[in-house]
Amino acid sequence: MADLVRTEFEGDVCIVTIDNPPVNALHPDVAEALAQAFMSIARRTPAVRAVVLTGAGKVFMAGGDIRHFQSLDAVSAEPYARRVQIVQEGIANFTCPVIAAVNGAALGGGCELMMACDIRVAAEAATFGLPEVTLGIIPGAGGTQNLPRLVPVGTAKRLLFTGDRISAAEALRIGLVDEVVPTADVLSHALALARRIAANAPLAVAAAKTAANLGLELGLAEGLRIEAGLMARLFGTNDVREGVAAFLQKRAAKFSGE
Repeated sequence: MADLVRTEFEGDVCIVTIDNPPVNALHPDVAEALAQAFMSIARRTPAVRAVVLTGAGKVFMAGGDIRHFQSLDAVSAEPYARRVQIVQEGIANFTCPVIAAVNGAALGGGCELMMACDIRVAAEAATFGLPEVTLGIIPGAGGTQNLPRLVPVGTAKRLLFTGDRISAAEALRIGLVDEVVPTADVLSHALALARRIAANAPLAVAAAKTAANLGLELGLAEGLRIEAGLMARLFGTNDVREGVAAFLQKRAAKFSGE
């Protein structure tokens, strides 16, 4: 399974590459390999401050493994979907930011995996869609829940009900992705963004991610209380003292994650 997902460390940034040719389909073994990869990265934090997730070749992930679907029934499909959901939740709530470098088609499970990431950088040639209804099923790895949280509800329902594929330009227009760059530049652009994030105080970045994620699930008043509590705890860290001192001394801060 380790061969299905590769990890490469470049300083405080990790590149995670899905490599399940020919189209990086989301077989259960790929989901497990992703889970193992992120657990391995977690053991290296705060040394790792940002993760870039991409696909090998010309495809990010073309969806679930259709051949595996033939082995599922009304009993086995639910635990299969739930396990993949748990893997996606682990990425969504991972300690440090995860940036999707969408190098090609992100369909079905690939689109769902991309949506679990914090920031989505797409290649101009990338395409997106949730075509599950054309197979007689619905998205089972968070698609029906995450898509309406990212794009207007009517737009989300149109994509879910039709199974239509859209271009990177359209994905950017509706808010499904955050940036579109030339295809040859997608990984380098995502890495540059990851390094900018990694230069900041890692505990503060992690707290900002936690506050934003929890706030999406809560009312404004409760979200504000969580934000205040998370900010207050950061004042007990060495990084706050370093950040303030660096600002006053007009120098670059050197954050330790402590």
